[in-house]
Amino acid sequence: NLWEQMIEKNLFGVTIDNEFGGQGQTIHSLTKAGIALVEFGGNIGVSMSWMIHEIVARWLIFPFGTETQKEIYLPPLATGKITACFAVSEPKVGAHPKHIQTNAEKIGDGFRINGEKTYLTNGPIADLFIVIAITGQASGKKQFTAFIVPKNSPGLTVTDPIDFPFLHPCPHGGILLKDCMVKPEQILGKPGEAYDQMVLPFRTIEDTMMMGPITGGLKFLLRHLIYQFKQKDILPDEFLTTGIAQLKSTIDTLEAICDVAAKELVENIDSGMLLSLGLFFKTQTIEVLKKIEQIIKKENIKPDQKITYMTNDLSAMMRIGGNVSKIKLTKLGNSLLSK
Repeated sequence: NLWEQMIEKNLFGVTIDNEFGGQGQTIHSLTKAGIALVEFGGNIGVSMSWMIHEIVARWLIFPFGTETQKEIYLPPLATGKITACFAVSEPKVGAHPKHIQTNAEKIGDGFRINGEKTYLTNGPIADLFIVIAITGQASGKKQFTAFIVPKNSPGLTVTDPIDFPFLHPCPHGGILLKDCMVKPEQILGKPGEAYDQMVLPFRTIEDTMMMGPITGGLKFLLRHLIYQFKQKDILPDEFLTTGIAQLKSTIDTLEAICDVAAKELVENIDSGMLLSLGLFFKTQTIEVLKKIEQIIKKENIKPDQKITYMTNDLSAMMRIGGNVSKIKLTKLGNSLLSK
């Protein structure tokens, strides 16, 4: 299968230290790998599944795991032999802390977890789940703890895969936890602080690192668009010539933004610059997709399957995060105007 072929090509554990079986590369290298994987592989769903796998290993297990946890989990994660899944979102409520219901009740020297998680990237193929559950309250706010829960744990059931009409073959699914017992040594990070330490930064990390695969997808589209024009012997007019040039310059700029954002992610994840880069990247990606649509319509061509699939996947990704981007823009504008 494809995952096994990626293992053979040594595509996993890019940023995991050598001592844990990884490649010991930089975040910049992971971004470049994400671009190349889609630009030359032509499938952003595969890259998303791979990237989330890399993010979970690098930004959850590596920084928050105990030495024992890292020794157990990082080597197989770094080689792709096992896959971990971040289990936060719940049916109908998403990942909002006020509405999350999954709880871990202290029982003796362990915890009993009950709840349901859904929309989990890599859920159907995961070997272990990092489950976010309520473990208490402080000042009227829920306290959340992360638990490493293997797939074969009694009380954990993997639900049927969710068939989204895009981003194939990236698998999404859910889990049910019914009286699932875990031990204290399965706690990841500091008890009660998982939401602030892991959940809140995860969206920023995911958005930043997925800039690479998205850029790779845009580069793939441009190359195949030009190829299709040549195949049909379309004579370029000024609209086509300038349009293709504009696409090229914008995509090159987006690739440069990927590098800057990766650096900013390492140096200061809470920086205003990282927020601005992400918002600008998204608006320009949408503009590139609109321009490609305009060119295809103007030249009256029927795009091939490669162009159609990639366009649909990228458009879906832009829609999924649309509301979040609007909220971020509103908050940023209000903050600037109130100063």
